[in-house]
Amino acid sequence: MMKKHHLTLLIMLLLVFASTYILVNTSWSLHETEVKRGGRGYVTDEVWYVSAARNIMIKILGLQPKQIDTYGVTIVFTSKPINYLPLIKLAEELNLSLRTDYTKLPAIYVNGSRTNVEEFVNITKSSYNVSDVVPGWQLPDSEGVNDYINWEHPPMGKYLIALSMLIAGDSPLYWRIPVIVFGVASTVLVFLVLEQLSGSVVLGLAGSTIFILDTMSRAIFSIAILDGYVAFFTVLGLYLVIRGRYREALIASTVAGLFKATGLFVAIPVIILLARNHTKLTNGNLLDFIYQVIVYGLITITLYIGLLTIASAPIIYYMGYSNWLKYSLIGSIGWHLSTKCTTPGCPISSAPWDWFIGHNSFALYIYPDGKTLSAEGFYPLWFTSIVLALVFTPLVYRGYRVLGYNLLFYLGVLSGYIIIWILGSRTQYSFYAVQLAPLAYVNLFYILYLTTVNTSIQVEVVRAWRTIVSRVRDLIEELILIKPENCN
Repeated sequence: MMKKHHLTLLIMLLLVFASTYILVNTSWSLHETEVKRGGRGYVTDEVWYVSAARNIMIKILGLQPKQIDTYGVTIVFTSKPINYLPLIKLAEELNLSLRTDYTKLPAIYVNGSRTNVEEFVNITKSSYNVSDVVPGWQLPDSEGVNDYINWEHPPMGKYLIALSMLIAGDSPLYWRIPVIVFGVASTVLVFLVLEQLSGSVVLGLAGSTIFILDTMSRAIFSIAILDGYVAFFTVLGLYLVIRGRYREALIASTVAGLFKATGLFVAIPVIILLARNHTKLTNGNLLDFIYQVIVYGLITITLYIGLLTIASAPIIYYMGYSNWLKYSLIGSIGWHLSTKCTTPGCPISSAPWDWFIGHNSFALYIYPDGKTLSAEGFYPLWFTSIVLALVFTPLVYRGYRVLGYNLLFYLGVLSGYIIIWILGSRTQYSFYAVQLAPLAYVNLFYILYLTTVNTSIQVEVVRAWRTIVSRVRDLIEELILIKPENCN
């Protein structure tokens, strides 16, 4: 008979192969569709993140993206040339492919043999006002994209994209290698978390399989945007907490913030756990707990700013410390707490609670036949998950410690999005919810497991809620019946 740890290892390997196939296939399918439709290869916000990664590589780090088979450059003009015919004729003479269908960016894209491309560039520079020449995959047709650095988001995700461009090549599938790797790792972590919580490899396999088949996970982990990285560190934080490694979990949350500031939401449950443990060890009271929350919160902020400064060193050198502080640190806070694009042409935004019912889902990609790939989880399961989380929360106070870890993470991270929504971030997008995807499925499958192995748990839930309702009623009655003292 196969030992359990051998079975666990086998399932993990199967998940690695299966999730890799799913994500690579999805990514390649999007690339093929773009090629057939004559697109430029970018999907949704890859327009900004990939361009920023390429600009950081070339303009800040002084590196060149790897190009395979042919050599291409995007030539950006100070203004759009009136007549492209001489350039078209020149490209034909040099046996080069030329693309002139830019409308927002005054640019053309030329590729072929490197020698001929360089000759084309030199001749073009002598005849036109050229402001920039960007080697690599063709730039998207967006105004100012050749100088875009994406100041409002931390640099780690863009560094990984740039590294992939440098080592593997500058083309859509290669841009997406890092996030695919993180997606595969997230799938394995969902399995490990459920297996740790329940002791059941079957439950872990079921939960991780549904997680990676979910449209949200499959889509976001197949394209080069930042939220997939944040999702990985979120489930990593939960796994570390379950293993009792709270400080490592806090470090994971700060590293998550180096990819996107919303990764810091992972610190919310971790700080609460650290403060609670410290308070219990010292036999402290509520004030001690609040004090510890503040202390660990300040430690997290200090650690994050320190790591962010180190990670941003090349960018700081490029733009200057004061500008970095203004745009990438202070400006980032303002950006995350502001309402962004709201005009009719803007993408549809959503509130955090919309993500659980499939409302106002963000359109990631529109296929040639009109079908839309939306950033939308399988919302019947998402909705069931959040309802079960809220219903089962009182059990945390009846000794269900393991359930408490999961619920604290799930609701704690979600509370981060609700807090910034209240503070002004009213234009959140549904693809942000991929950070919650692993937590949603861990919560769903673990609670279903609990109801299966403990048939009396429903009764305990009802009793817990009756106790809460009774205490609230008694408190209200007490407040109502208190009479003011007679002052005479």
